[in-house]
Amino acid sequence: MKKEVTLVITTCLFLLAYILDYFAGALKLQITNPLIFLNESFFKLYPMTYVAVIVRSVAIMLSVTLILSIMERQYFKKLGIAFFLSFIAEIYAFQQLATGAKITPLLWTLAISYGGAILIIPIIFYIFAGIADFLIPQRKNVTHLPTSQSNDSSSVLNP
Repeated sequence: MKKEVTLVITTCLFLLAYILDYFAGALKLQITNPLIFLNESFFKLYPMTYVAVIVRSVAIMLSVTLILSIMERQYFKKLGIAFFLSFIAEIYAFQQLATGAKITPLLWTLAISYGGAILIIPIIFYIFAGIADFLIPQRKNVTHLPTSQSNDSSSVLNP
C-alpha cells in the first residue's frame, strides 16, 4: 500500500474517532486497568465510545507503521523501535490509570494502550521480514553495458 494512501486512511480514522466521540458525549468512567474496558458490559453501555477507542487504536498503530516505513529494509531496527513503543504505550497506560493522572484523557489513554497492543501485528511482520532479508539478501539490479574490445565498431548499438 502506498504511503500516501496509508496517511489518508490514518487521518480519516482519527477524524472518525473524533466524530464518534463528539456524538457519544462526555464520559465519566473509573477504570484502573485498560483490560477492564474490553469487557462486554462496557460495549453494551457505551458502543460508540467503544468503537471510537478501537478506531483510534488502529489509527495509532497505522501512524507508527507509517513513520517506520521511512526506513527502507531495516526490519530489525523497525522491530526494536516498534517493540519499544509498544512497551512504553502499555506501561504509560497502566501508570496513567493506576495513579489517576490526567495527562491524557481516559479515552486517549485506552487508545494508546490498545494501539501498543495492536503493534504486535507489525512486530511479527518485522521479525519474519528481517529473517527473510537476512537469509535471502536482495541483489542489486545493475545493468552492465557490453564493452567492445575493438575500435572498428561502426555503431554504438553494435558492440
